[in-house]
Amino acid sequence: MGTAAHSETSMRAVLALAWPIMVSMLSYTLMSVADTLFVSRLGTDPLAAVGLAAVVVFFTQSFGAGLMSGVRILVAQATGSQQDNVAARLGWQGLWVALPLGLAMASLSLLPPSLFELLGATHTVAEFADNFFSVRVLGAPLVLTNLGMSAWFQGRGDTRTPMKAALIGNAFNIAVDPLLIFGLYGLPALGVTGAASATVLAMAIQVVYLAIKIRPHIGHVPMHADRDLLAPLWTTGAPVGVRYALSMGSFVVFSSMITFVGPIELAAHIIVVRVCSVSFLPGHAIGEAAGVLVGQFIGAGRRELALPVSWSATKLAVAIMVSWGVVFWFAPAFLVAPFDAEPAVASVAIKILMVAAAFQLFDAIVMALSGSLNGAGDTKWVMVVSLLCAWLIKVPFAYLFAFGAALGAQGAWLGFTVELVILSGLVVWRIRGKQWLKHSILPPA
Repeated sequence: MGTAAHSETSMRAVLALAWPIMVSMLSYTLMSVADTLFVSRLGTDPLAAVGLAAVVVFFTQSFGAGLMSGVRILVAQATGSQQDNVAARLGWQGLWVALPLGLAMASLSLLPPSLFELLGATHTVAEFADNFFSVRVLGAPLVLTNLGMSAWFQGRGDTRTPMKAALIGNAFNIAVDPLLIFGLYGLPALGVTGAASATVLAMAIQVVYLAIKIRPHIGHVPMHADRDLLAPLWTTGAPVGVRYALSMGSFVVFSSMITFVGPIELAAHIIVVRVCSVSFLPGHAIGEAAGVLVGQFIGAGRRELALPVSWSATKLAVAIMVSWGVVFWFAPAFLVAPFDAEPAVASVAIKILMVAAAFQLFDAIVMALSGSLNGAGDTKWVMVVSLLCAWLIKVPFAYLFAFGAALGAQGAWLGFTVELVILSGLVVWRIRGKQWLKHSILPPA
């Protein structure tokens, strides 16, 4: 491999594209962390409720979020093949999908509080969860529109514009959260509803910013729905959406198991999920960056560079996530302390973090290589294997360790670890086989 090609596939090249995505994702997650930190001051029941409701919110939006990945993949391949007009038209197609799907999801705000009781929540926790969920899910059109425009910029190789939007939205959320939650400066104290409202308003600000930035790039092409472009968008993005939705569904079941153990275990689980986001989201960002580079190489007819960039992404993800794993292992109490949790909750959270430290290596491999496979258009294989592992390994083993071995939330996370170990082996096998490089999903010129 020549020097130029090596520089294009190096860890530095992956990081250059990935770090703004990392910042964007961490910023978005920081909204949830801020909600958790502020709501934790309201007590264990509101904290458990927000954590459970947030999982259900992500579940309802996960198919649409995955579908928007199709925009990123197709735009990357169109960019690599220098089909700039096709890439611009794809910007409108993403919006044609995001808005109606988001409106359909917003109607879920009418679901009753009993939904959360079915997931094991007490009546009080269910009421708090419903208040949070009903507002957050109304923001679904904003969320999907934001994801669609962000995916378009990322597919073009511009990861900084979505990052700036995320930072603006997050700054707004952190500033408004305490005002609406606690009723400062004469505002009404809305509690968990205030936390949800602040996040939706922040998302609206992000959408306005991205709309202003994307208009000059796509304003010169027809804005109508184009069946020739919508078809490959759905073909590519739908498997990612199904994988996101059913994987999140397995996580809802996973969280529900912990709910049945008790509010203390659930609150600890939610804290650990928030802490783990600092390692999970950088890994996910690296996977998406790898997918963009793989897509651009394939679009440019340089498939031989797809494998080297995939391994570079894996090395980078492992370096970052294993480093966080070391922190999880040696300083769990320090990471849990900012949440100001009750001693019993903090004790369980520390035990779970020890488990989370152990699977960082395998999680890094899964995310980096899955992103590469998706970038090549091998989304159906990733979907099938991921769902089989989620439902046939994570869920049964989590139940076995949590209840059979009476390890509670810590046991459930051990089941999660078993899933990641097996899934990491499968994605390495797929990458080595190179069958994934034979896919061709270029949109029409």
